[in-house]
Amino acid sequence: MRIITLLALCAILCCSQGHQQEECLREHIRFPMIKEMLNISKHIHKSLPKDNRASKRILGRHKKCYKNIADFKHLLDIYEDHVFQKLWKNNAHLRPKIFMDSFRTLKNVMDRCVNRGPQTPSRCAREDLKKMEDNFRKLKPGDLYKAVSEFQNVLVWISLAMDRGRSHKKIH
Repeated sequence: MRIITLLALCAILCCSQGHQQEECLREHIRFPMIKEMLNISKHIHKSLPKDNRASKRILGRHKKCYKNIADFKHLLDIYEDHVFQKLWKNNAHLRPKIFMDSFRTLKNVMDRCVNRGPQTPSRCAREDLKKMEDNFRKLKPGDLYKAVSEFQNVLVWISLAMDRGRSHKKIH
């Protein structure tokens, strides 16, 4: 009986830590910022050269699993290192300042909120993140544009994590 009680308390503690991370996101990130990033991301995608090749998802298909803040933090790091820095490395004047400022704010909030729960990527997402990082590392310059357009999915995932019980259809 004591063991069951102890296990139940451990489970509650683990769940509440994840809840604290989501609460932290809600405190520090406003939905209008995510919506603005989505709109700017769409605008960036429209302004980039079109890719006429058959479309293949760069983010790929992922297991349906709970993603914690550490997963999102790692995903933002992957995007920063392998997409945004490469895309605008030699063309700093083309870099959308508002978007990158919001991106940095998002990363800073993730850094702050990751301390309120599990600080390592979840087991379920760890495998997907590794595959994604390998895919992003191999991207050719033309594929970076596709990766930028798929960043909208990441923003939607983050908004869903911020408030799991609310419909986000109005964000699109």
